[in-house]
Amino acid sequence: MKTSSKVAVWLTSLSAICGLFIYVIAPDKKIPALVLLGLTIFNALFLVITERNNIFRALKMRSAIHGTNSMILVVAVLGILVFINLIGYRHKQQYDFTESGFYTLSPQTQKIIGSLPREVKMTAFFQADSPEKILFQNRMQSLLESSEKINLSFIDPDKNPTITKQYGITTYGTIVLESGNKESKVREPNESNLMNGIIKVIKDEQKTIRFLEGHGEKRIDDFENQGFSTVKTALEKDGYKIQKLLLLQSGEIPKNTELLIIAGPEKPVLAKEQKIIEGYLNRGGSVLLLLDPQTKSLMPQFLKRWGIDTPDSFVIDPMSKLFGGDYAAPVVNQYPTHKITRDFSLPTIFPLLRAVKSTKIDGINSTEFLLTGANSWGETNLNALKEGKSQFDDQIDIKGPVSVAVIATREIPIKELEQKTDTDIKKDSSTTKKTKEAHLTVIGDSDFASNKYFNFSGNGDLFLNVASFLVEEENLISIRPKERENRPLSLSSDQGMFILMLSVLAPALTVLFGVRTWWRRRSL
Repeated sequence: MKTSSKVAVWLTSLSAICGLFIYVIAPDKKIPALVLLGLTIFNALFLVITERNNIFRALKMRSAIHGTNSMILVVAVLGILVFINLIGYRHKQQYDFTESGFYTLSPQTQKIIGSLPREVKMTAFFQADSPEKILFQNRMQSLLESSEKINLSFIDPDKNPTITKQYGITTYGTIVLESGNKESKVREPNESNLMNGIIKVIKDEQKTIRFLEGHGEKRIDDFENQGFSTVKTALEKDGYKIQKLLLLQSGEIPKNTELLIIAGPEKPVLAKEQKIIEGYLNRGGSVLLLLDPQTKSLMPQFLKRWGIDTPDSFVIDPMSKLFGGDYAAPVVNQYPTHKITRDFSLPTIFPLLRAVKSTKIDGINSTEFLLTGANSWGETNLNALKEGKSQFDDQIDIKGPVSVAVIATREIPIKELEQKTDTDIKKDSSTTKKTKEAHLTVIGDSDFASNKYFNFSGNGDLFLNVASFLVEEENLISIRPKERENRPLSLSSDQGMFILMLSVLAPALTVLFGVRTWWRRRSL
């Protein structure tokens, strides 16, 4: 080989490596990369022309023929891979192999995204090519593929300070959600926070949920284990306005109350208050009563008028021991068909649960939607329970499965307005509701939604599903997104040594055997 050809080989290799390095490290530097590409092609052509005789002679050798066949095979395999890649590009399918389904949208997210009333503009403020931006893009891929009503755009705060200041952005990773004339900012862009932000901008009105106080109920401003502060936070994330209600002071339930929650009253609810609550129901309101065992709320007769019976009992389930719980804290995993529990498969735990049954009342449709296991029963002999001698007695006890939650529904006629405007007359009468549904829901325990148990398995989702159904927000009835769990890998010293041997010694031995084989064949 001539000296000029050797120089051309080195220049070709060097220019190709430098050009590839610039293209990978600084893709925006196109001119230097193109110059080096041109230099590589020029040197390669010069080498082919000056060494054409040697090249033709080498191509006629047996090794060259075998090498050509190998090259054809490699090109064919690459062609197949390119073809498969094109098919995958046209028919996108994402697979999530993470343990917690980190990149898979939760059922609630899918329902919300699938029922968006209008377009949502999502502006993400990330530094260009930052790891946080790449992670966010990967997580948003499923969201963007699920709906055409979400428009995502990225802005680098460092390169666009005017727009950044206009939106009032002060931290990287902030997401601005816009829909209609509403705007919401999300500073920790996980799935749960993004859904909360989307709910805020697509809701035209904020519904009000009130918690009754004055009878020893669970308080929404109590952050201890027995408090309901977690419930308040979760409901606010779903876009509701949460307020307290002291009925003896107000004397009425405000008209804008979409749902009244009575969370575990320990003292009697007075007859005057019961009359106000029933009047609210008769106007088409919704009430959720969480009634603990052995509480003297003085409401049995009121509940019976709505087709709900709450016998004084404790639900016993020996199978709860298998879940590491107590026999008096049943784990419920049987959900009769109902909108609240549709596609709901998570178990729920209820500390000290009482039976709640439905009865037949004309004009009221009462449905049992939570059942304990077949081996459970409703213990009515409370003295035996205190002595630890509880046994099922088919004469007085309630045989399992035991109903522990009932929803009663009554159709309330809506009086027609005496005067109608021209706009009302033009409306299609088929879209006008003639009745309104009043809902009274009773669950035989309040502790399951307390701060201590709210995040246990399906407890929180069940409570929020009930609330969403009662305020007629069925798109929120589902399993909420869960946060990614941090589970570091802990290895023993033996396991660490094994991985070290496998990752270091095995490749080293392979290299040594390769060098030994090459050295032996070199002398042949």
